[in-house]
Amino acid sequence: MIELIVVLPAYNEAENTETLVCKWQQYLEVLANDHRLALRIVVINDGSVDQTQKIVERLEYKYSNVTLINHVHNKGLGEAVKTGISHVLKNCPNSSYLCLMDCDNTQDPRYILDMIDAQSKLGCDVVIASRYQKGARVKGVSRFRLFTSEGARYLFSLILRVPNVRDYTCGYRLYAKQILLRASERFSINLLEESGFTCMAELLYKLYCCGAVFAEIPFELRYDLKQGGSKMAVCKTAVNSFCLALRLKRIKKY
Repeated sequence: MIELIVVLPAYNEAENTETLVCKWQQYLEVLANDHRLALRIVVINDGSVDQTQKIVERLEYKYSNVTLINHVHNKGLGEAVKTGISHVLKNCPNSSYLCLMDCDNTQDPRYILDMIDAQSKLGCDVVIASRYQKGARVKGVSRFRLFTSEGARYLFSLILRVPNVRDYTCGYRLYAKQILLRASERFSINLLEESGFTCMAELLYKLYCCGAVFAEIPFELRYDLKQGGSKMAVCKTAVNSFCLALRLKRIKKY
């Protein structure tokens, strides 16, 4: 059976990881019966200093479809995402899709069904769970962070101008494996050079430069369900976003 690989980068997410993995397990049957997809979950523990590793080791023992990959030291989101993509491309020959999402329980696995349907109907390479499509909602996010997120959206939209994309930074996406292979062949170890949260915009634009076609579906971001504090340095991320957008614009398309 073709596999859907869910990659969960985790840094100090002991309070959220088990809840999220168990939510995903609820979609085993519907994915198999309605979409003929086998579900596999890969958690990238990015040098957590809490109980994240032990919790995932227990989940790995409990569920045959859970795999843990450890970074001994914290390397940042970009390296965790790069590890997840590399693992899928090298070790998952039966996979056709990679779903990437945050491991903080703010994004619900139920939207994967809409994402798969969109990919099938539209024939796109990447489907983004977007905060900026009609019907989307955001709960539990401060006004300051909402303001900075909107600023990043306008910045990337103005400079990068990727067709059909409004949400450049949300980490919840469904990727066709073939577009990741194409980008990996072109950029090799430089597929992701950003270590922080800006890596999501970097990956999106580099896939676009490899010919990726995008679509978005609305979803509800539930930041009010997150346990523990945010890892994002908002002001630093804003500055990095501007510098990144200018650097990415120099990449040749196709």
